Amino acid sequence: MGESKPNNNNHNYYYYKKVKRNKQQRHCCHRLLLSKRRRRRIPLMSVCIVILFAFGLISLFIGHVALNLEWYSQKLVKHRFWYSKMGRFSRGPIDIWKSKLSNFYYGCSERGPHYAPPIHEPLSNGYLLIAASGGLNQQRIGITDAVVVARILNATLVVPELDHHSFWKDDSDFANIFDVDWFISFLAKDIPVVKRVPDKYMRALEKLPYTKLVPRKSEPQYYLDEVLPTLLRRHVVQLTKFDYRLANDLDEELQRLRCRVNYHALRFTKPLQELGHKLVMKMRNMANRYIAVHLRF
Repeated sequence: MGESKPNNNNHNYYYYKKVKRNKQQRHCCHRLLLSKRRRRRIPLMSVCIVILFAFGLISLFIGHVALNLEWYSQKLVKHRFWYSKMGRFSRGPIDIWKSKLSNFYYGCSERGPHYAPPIHEPLSNGYLLIAASGGLNQQRIGITDAVVVARILNATLVVPELDHHSFWKDDSDFANIFDVDWFISFLAKDIPVVKRVPDKYMRALEKLPYTKLVPRKSEPQYYLDEVLPTLLRRHVVQLTKFDYRLANDLDEELQRLRCRVNYHALRFTKPLQELGHKLVMKMRNMANRYIAVHLRF
């Protein structure tokens, strides 16, 4: 018998079966992938539900703890615990304003026994003008440092000019915020302070006072080397943007002077003191505790 020829119908039939089988396999794979994705979704949803449930429990727990902390803080004001010599706890009254170490605390603003007397205005090295910068607290720090710089330079300090050009655009002058007469009289034993440069010096100036921007945190020696020669030559010098322009680490007498200015010489005017007292009393009448927010810009 001769070799039989391939039948085209059989070939087509086998090809059709193969294509159909491939489609079925792809369909099965697709269904398998879908089932896996669904399986993944179910645990993911479960995890989300568990997380939400956990957050609910945590919020309830935090509220309970906050109430306990409030209760405990009130109790702590009245009583405290400490170890006795026998190693047991005992109760006793507490005074948060007193400490055994308070006997070693002392004021930082008193003048030392060897503090040199101030130089008088006619004999000073010139007049120092200060242009404060920033918010009121920054300007207060600048004024405090300005007094110390005047002491370093043996200069007469002119009542500082407040910043009218920063964010708040406040046009208040020194005398609107601080008691200027008290400022001058209190510092009489430290430096001479005047409200303005005498007219004879202003008329003698050929142009506006010499201005200088001092680097921040400058050491006292910088002022002696860079500012004093100009002050001796021109008699009037203005230091601009004067905020944090003096180093923090100074000798003891200059640090004491800083304290005197900050805590004693810079006293708010009477209307501001009365307004501040009213605000504090109003807040205390509303609640025993309140939060003060320091606005920044």
